[in-house]
This record gives sequence, C-alpha cells and structure tokens, in this order.
Amino acid sequence: MRNITDKKEAIGIIYRCALIYERNLADKCLIFVTDSKDNSADFEAQFKRNNFKHLTGSATANTNPEVFYSRAIENRLQPDDILLSADGTSSRKLSVLPKLVCIHNTARMVGDYGGARVVVDKYAGTTASVMGFIAVNNIYIPITALKENLNDIAKKTSRYRVVAVFTKSIGDAQYVHISYKAHDVPLRNIAVMKHLAGIVDFDNLIFPENWTTPQ
Repeated sequence: MRNITDKKEAIGIIYRCALIYERNLADKCLIFVTDSKDNSADFEAQFKRNNFKHLTGSATANTNPEVFYSRAIENRLQPDDILLSADGTSSRKLSVLPKLVCIHNTARMVGDYGGARVVVDKYAGTTASVMGFIAVNNIYIPITALKENLNDIAKKTSRYRVVAVFTKSIGDAQYVHISYKAHDVPLRNIAVMKHLAGIVDFDNLIFPENWTTPQ
C-alpha cells in the first residue's frame, strides 16, 4: 500500500469522503441485521457530523470535531488542520475511508471486539475495511476506521454475516429505508423477524433508486 504523506492529497480524500458522509450517514441511524439465530448480533449505530473527524485519523488534536467537519465539506481544510502520523496509521485509515463512508451498503459482517490494538465494542465491515464502534446508551457510535480483515480482529464466536441494513434519520420513530439486503435472503424472511416489529416499517419501505436485489 502506498503511504499517503502529502497533506494536499490527504485533504482531497477527506473532502470527497466528507461529502459522501454528509449524503449517506450524517445525522442518520443504521441497524445492521445479521443471521444470528437469536438476533443478539444485530446492532444500531448513530452517525453525527462530529464523528467524522475520528474516522479520518488525520485531524490535529486541538481541532474541534464540528469545525473540522464544516471545513471538510466546504473544502476549506488547510495543511495546519491535519496531522499525518509517521507510522502510516493516517494513510491506512484514509485508504479505506471511501469504502467506510458507504458502510450502509458495503458492510457484510459484524463482530465484537477481539483484543485488537484499537479498543472498541463492535465492528462492521468486510475482509478489507472495518469501522469500529463504542456503545453509548445502547447505541453504537463510530470512532475509528481500520484497514483490517474483520475476521482477523473480531472475536471468533461473535462474527456474523449482515443480511440487511436499514437506515433512518435520527429522531425518526421507525426505519423506513433499506440500503442493503443479501441476495440469498428474501425480504419476507427479514420482515417476519419478531425483534424488528415496530422498528422497521416494512409496509412503507423505501428502496434506493438503483436497487437491483430481488425482494
């Protein structure tokens, strides 16, 4: 992997990812539905604008998260606003950030913390990129982006396949948007999951414009 050491290049990546984060995740909640038999692996995540700074791994410590985000989406970040780590951590995070700001339709697995260097409560992602979350009042908050294989860092007994992801705006009573569904799992099988009753509005579900997965 090429190490990103140029701040101008890093700022370009952050800017593009901030715009995608604003469109896909900012002020939204996601629920990752898994194939766990007792549904214990399902979890809800909440994304706010002030969470974005931590995902980049490139902001200076004294930069306010909301100010950083505003500058990012307005393409006003300056070299003094970011700090690229000498050990390559920032570069690794930035290399997977474009995938992770689309986690609402790219996550294929979830798992619990398995003793990796970065301490979190939950993971969501793939074999190439992972987002780490901490639990706050039963809602999971994103705190880190990792260039890792989720199978390698999650507790073996806690790894489950994601079969669907639903999204809603923070404050909405029910999930009304579906952003991902596994091809081999009919929507009717998900709609009868008792723990989703009253949480997901299956009768008025909104599909993405480019939806191609059979219902």
